[in-house]
Amino acid sequence: MKFSWKSLNELINIKHIQINTLASKLTLAGFEVEEIIYVDYMNDYVINIDIIANRQDIACVIGLAEELSIILDIPLKDPISQIYSGNYNKNADQQYLLNTFHNSKSILNIAIQHIKNIQVFKLPLWLKNYLIIHEIKPSETILDIIHYIHIKWGQDIHILDYQSITQEPFNIKLINSIQLNKVNSLQSINKTVQTELLQYNKKTISTNGYSINNRYTYKSLSSSIIVLSTILDPIYIDNNIRNKTSTKHLKHINRNYFMKAYREAIQLITKFTSSKAQIEYSYHRKQLKRIINIPKNLIYNILGPLNNQSRAYTPIHIIFNILLQLRFQPQYKNNIFTVIVPLHRHEDIQRPIDIIEEIGRIYGFNKFIDNLPAKNQQGYINDNTQNIHKIRKIFRDIGLHEIKNYSLQKYSNDKHISLHNPLAQDQSHLKTSLLHNLIQTKEYNIKHRNKNIEGFEIGNIFYKEDNKSFRETTNIGGVLGNTNFARQSWSNSVHELTWFQAKGTIEELFDRLKLKSSIEWVSITQNNYAINSYYNLNIYHQKRSALLYNKFTKEHLGIFGELTKKLHDKLNIHHKTYIFEMNINALSQTIRKYNHLKYIIKPYSCYPSVTRDISIRLKFDLNIDYIKKSISKNNSRLIESIEIFNEYEKIIHSKKEKYIGIRITYRAQNRTLNDKDIINIDNQINNIIHDYL
Repeated sequence: MKFSWKSLNELINIKHIQINTLASKLTLAGFEVEEIIYVDYMNDYVINIDIIANRQDIACVIGLAEELSIILDIPLKDPISQIYSGNYNKNADQQYLLNTFHNSKSILNIAIQHIKNIQVFKLPLWLKNYLIIHEIKPSETILDIIHYIHIKWGQDIHILDYQSITQEPFNIKLINSIQLNKVNSLQSINKTVQTELLQYNKKTISTNGYSINNRYTYKSLSSSIIVLSTILDPIYIDNNIRNKTSTKHLKHINRNYFMKAYREAIQLITKFTSSKAQIEYSYHRKQLKRIINIPKNLIYNILGPLNNQSRAYTPIHIIFNILLQLRFQPQYKNNIFTVIVPLHRHEDIQRPIDIIEEIGRIYGFNKFIDNLPAKNQQGYINDNTQNIHKIRKIFRDIGLHEIKNYSLQKYSNDKHISLHNPLAQDQSHLKTSLLHNLIQTKEYNIKHRNKNIEGFEIGNIFYKEDNKSFRETTNIGGVLGNTNFARQSWSNSVHELTWFQAKGTIEELFDRLKLKSSIEWVSITQNNYAINSYYNLNIYHQKRSALLYNKFTKEHLGIFGELTKKLHDKLNIHHKTYIFEMNINALSQTIRKYNHLKYIIKPYSCYPSVTRDISIRLKFDLNIDYIKKSISKNNSRLIESIEIFNEYEKIIHSKKEKYIGIRITYRAQNRTLNDKDIINIDNQINNIIHDYL
């Protein structure tokens, strides 16, 4: 907005200040001065200031002058050069206005007055120059005074033709609950809203905040007029009508100046039209005071010490004087400042931090230390977050894509948490597993010919426990499956990802997290109710799936397995697909951190070992862990390790049988194995082979 230098000097004495110095002070106070232009033929400067959204109260000359008065600590001049002497109504009609408007949702202030016997309007030169310098073309009518008042005070005033309305005595009414279609407003919303109308002697003269009835607007030949001015509640404007006219009431202009602006308009009209003003009627609604308490220590903590040698904090008396300068009516007691926010600052001053910002703005932010305080305590990232970063990096290194899905889904069971107000039916429940959305992502990519998509997701799941309490955990889920995973040589065709290779991907994660030795793989048991309720086991191949447990605490960590053939066919997947989901919180607790005090020193054997490789037939219902335990039980003192190094199939009598190769290492801790030991070992091997033939 553009302001005239001379216009400002009429309200505040700043002639002794250079205009560039003033621009610098405005900039330090938080206002952006875009340009300063010298108008030669007016011998005046024009200051163009960018008005921020929450300081619309300075979008008028008196508003900027008042702000300069606060910044420079210079008192304002009397805004009206002459004392207005008019007919103020303070009797029965005043009570009539109170009864009419005290329940209004729109009107905060209203003034209305009849002026009669208007002669030819004579535009004075000073007023003409005032309008020109503010880029308004004079119309040589009373409307020039209205433009002048709006520039100076920010107040909106309307002129009505009295003869078009009535010749009867004063009678004004407020009509409530008038429906108006909001499609005509600036918001372009087709919505029926409630607004209020003003009636003068049974004729509607305006829709509050929206428009004036064109039938009764001022005409250049009018000899008798009504001067109407209102300040409307911004809440009413926000909830109802928004157009070019109504937005003027969102500026939060100073209500204390309402009558001064109105009476100056009346004074100028009567002076330059040789007319006579009749009785003035006005109503002013009282507004609740906004009181804010600011502890002294909060001011010190936010602003910090002063930028001087002593590094002291701002003295109490300086803070108090600044609050006085801001017109905040401060009080100081028990290390707490209590202030009353002026009405025109209710929009931008609502919290203690806003008051502290005003103190720093007026005192000067350049007077405070701008260095951050020293932080002795070093920040840290908790173990769970660090493990999430590690898991994310490991899977990215392996070549998996990271997938992001909603925390909402459609399907529900007893463990799901439903929303009371879902945005859509397919987003009505919080998800209890990451796998459902991951499988949908896999299906979506296959439909779009991206069949080899492999990815993982880190996200939160939500479920209800048996005691009806709600739980939230952070899980890692993934989907693996690739038709072009590997080939033995360039002459061979590629083969898809196998179960063991997919399991190896998970074991690589455990190995790099240093918890491989703490994980126990257990086959799925259908009769475990806790597991059945937590996972949808119907999607897993029962013989190619495993539950993951903490080997030491037996805490459940997650699940890994292959999708069923039925689900493969349903999703139109032509290669084996593997899914997994693990609780990151439980994984983090499984990771065992060692330091030099926790390591146990044990002697290792210096004597040679003996190894035996055996091949045994794997029965259909036999668990490999059972075989390991039965081997080590016979002679565990000499057995150092048992490893599975091969798996193969043989066709015997047209029947396919599976065999595994086991390598057993024997070693004594205190001696070299003798012939007797070797004979016992060979006999033991023969017994093992005989047991599993």
